[in-house]
Amino acid sequence: MEATKEEWRIVIPKQHTKLVSVHEVMNGITVSSKKILIGELILSLLDQLDEHLLVEYLLRDGQMKTLFETIVDYSSEHAPEQMSDVLKKVLALADDDPSEAMLTALFRAMGESQNLAHLSEEQLVSVLQSVLTSASHMKDKSILMEMYLELLKRIRLFDDPEADLLSSVIGGLFTLASQFTDAQVDLIDAMFDTLAKKATPKALIAAARPYMKDQKLCSPLLPKNCVFYQERGNGEQIVGIELDKGQHDVVFGDVGQVVYEQVGYPKLLFWFSLHKGKAQASVAAVKDLIIKEDTQLYEFPYSNVHSNGEICWTTLANHKIKEVRQLEALPALFLGATKNTDLYRNAQEINLRDLLVSMQHQRFDDAMLKPMNKTVGQLIQKKS
Repeated sequence: MEATKEEWRIVIPKQHTKLVSVHEVMNGITVSSKKILIGELILSLLDQLDEHLLVEYLLRDGQMKTLFETIVDYSSEHAPEQMSDVLKKVLALADDDPSEAMLTALFRAMGESQNLAHLSEEQLVSVLQSVLTSASHMKDKSILMEMYLELLKRIRLFDDPEADLLSSVIGGLFTLASQFTDAQVDLIDAMFDTLAKKATPKALIAAARPYMKDQKLCSPLLPKNCVFYQERGNGEQIVGIELDKGQHDVVFGDVGQVVYEQVGYPKLLFWFSLHKGKAQASVAAVKDLIIKEDTQLYEFPYSNVHSNGEICWTTLANHKIKEVRQLEALPALFLGATKNTDLYRNAQEINLRDLLVSMQHQRFDDAMLKPMNKTVGQLIQKKS
């Protein structure tokens, strides 16, 4: 007896239609027929495919990203409860194959697609703590430093940096700094130096005061007739020296020098700026017998001095000043140096030579002085 031959015959019309005909055929005779949607037919055929063949078909154009996005979008809309399973599968793959490429791609995708600003403070801290905890085995300090600096940059996202937050960060740094040995104290000094550049002088003094109770601030041996002494943070020293009203010989002329004897001078105030062994000199006249902060300054009445008091003294740079006390010799050295007409400002009223002749063996008349519109107090404050 011949075996029964059963089969399905599918007829797809040439004309545009969503229906196909499916015929059940037995021994060449159509037993039954029905029409179904093409989509239903395709789904039934796909059920017959092996999974790897189905994936190969879906990826025939190599568009994994597009396919995955479609699946995720569909799941998010129609089966959101399954999204966690999808993500767990991705994380499981990264855990099974913790390659640099896999982990880097995963974290980059998360960082680029998620705005961390939308997280609450607690959530953000939790995420960062989890990442840093897993990085605890890292030995490359430069990588950790880059991570830390990147976090510090993010503090600038605040419109106004919060003092409490910044203080906590700095406090954390100094907690770690307490672990430094005495041999590493230069590291702490470097940290303090960086902070000190941003702090106010008042804050620095307040911070240093507890450590300075046993410190003594002493001036060096001062020059004779010293009126004021200052020392700046960069090591520069400012010294004021008074010279009483009197008479001094004036050597005049670069060529064919003439000596004018006992020329009358007003009371003078010299002030010197001393730094690294080099001195700069200035001078002004005063009228007060006792110099005070409100004492008015007047222009030097002769030559070789600028209107602001700065002395034109090119050879002064040749003098190496090792001690402040040595400055007491400079006023006499200046007065005894050769003078000329440079910087003399009263030529329209009287020739300098004629003035020097008239002032020989004469007491200087303070009425001749021109005010600088500056007091000793203002001079000191400017230098401080």
